[in-house]
Amino acid sequence: MAEDKKGSYEVGFGKPPRSTKFKPGQSGNSKGRPKGARNFATVLENELQSTVVVTENGKRKRISKRQIIAKRLVNQAVAGDPRAIPLLLHETRIQEGHFADATPDEIFDSAEDHKVIDSIRDRFRQSDRESPGAVPSTQPKDQAEPDEIPQSPQAPK
Repeated sequence: MAEDKKGSYEVGFGKPPRSTKFKPGQSGNSKGRPKGARNFATVLENELQSTVVVTENGKRKRISKRQIIAKRLVNQAVAGDPRAIPLLLHETRIQEGHFADATPDEIFDSAEDHKVIDSIRDRFRQSDRESPGAVPSTQPKDQAEPDEIPQSPQAPK
């Protein structure tokens, strides 16, 4: 126990010595966060908006760093970079409003899409019938999969 001017005060867990406690009106972080301090998202956005001088097709011009990143991503995807292609497709879907959580029916909703899907389905059926080394089903007869695959619903014309 520590003796103090105002009487006894038990020092322990959650009870620091009075000399180290904050005084009334005093904060634990007296200087606090400086005014104008920016978070990471703000700093990143400012950097992406800043412009740099580049030489493109023999001409010097100023473009934003965001544009440079976009050009490089597109060029890498066109060159066949397997990491750039899905990233670019994902970004374009977001920009076009096709979100990743969309169902296949929402993505492939035109009549042309359904024709393509149906033709692919027909080719799979034909290749299954024609293949001599087809693997027999391991399911019992009463639980066997049906021969017919249900047709996709036709989109309104």
